[in-house]
Amino acid sequence: AVVSTQSTGSTVYKARRAEMADLRAEVGVLSRTVDILQNQYTDVKHLIAQTEKDKGIAGFTDAQDELEKISSQKGTVDQAKGQILEDMSDMSDKLNEMIAEKKASLAPVIKELRPLRAKCSELEQLHAQKKSEYDSLSARLGSNLHSLEQEVKELRETAQTEESRYHFLMHSKQLLELEQQKVEEELAVYKNPDPAARKQSLREQYNRKILEQDNLGKALRAKQKTVREQHVPNVAQMAMWRDLTTLLTCKTNTLSRLQQKEVETGGENILIL
Repeated sequence: AVVSTQSTGSTVYKARRAEMADLRAEVGVLSRTVDILQNQYTDVKHLIAQTEKDKGIAGFTDAQDELEKISSQKGTVDQAKGQILEDMSDMSDKLNEMIAEKKASLAPVIKELRPLRAKCSELEQLHAQKKSEYDSLSARLGSNLHSLEQEVKELRETAQTEESRYHFLMHSKQLLELEQQKVEEELAVYKNPDPAARKQSLREQYNRKILEQDNLGKALRAKQKTVREQHVPNVAQMAMWRDLTTLLTCKTNTLSRLQQKEVETGGENILIL
């Protein structure tokens, strides 16, 4: 119904628009006709004025035309007023008819829209309520999710720590088992009645190494004692050796100078010790 009414209104509008275009065209033609007649009237008026002047009654036609013009203008104005009032009345009637038609065509639509508006209002209230509930639930879930994520993070860190501790303990356990195995093997060798087998035990090996180190320490201490006892004589001997070296160096230098001098003077070779 609404679409049909709108289509009718559009058709009426287009018809009125076409009529307005025709009227504008007609007004243009009439305006041109008025201009032509006005020019012809001016020529005739000049001719009449010249004739009146020649006859000795100048101004008679102008006075008569003025009176006729005033009378004609009054009638034209009255006629225009009546036409305008009539057109306004027709237009008002048409508008009232169109408004009544619009109201009549829209009345069922408005009637249908009233329950829909109420339903829309109820849905909007329900939407606002559900949105509020959703926002509240989302906020709670977000808070719980953050707490759960933090807890999971802590549990992962704890699990990594415990896993590292587990590997450390397992490694320590393996080392202890190896040590335990060595101890058991050492006890088995130590309890062996065969003397040759007991010599292969760690205890015997360590005892031999301790004995060797003790003997080495004794030898080093004896050598240290000998070095200390011989230190002073050795120092004195080194000083005497340095003095001897210095003396021989001086004699060698002196001999070299004497030989050089002898070569220059042609004398005999002389060796001085």
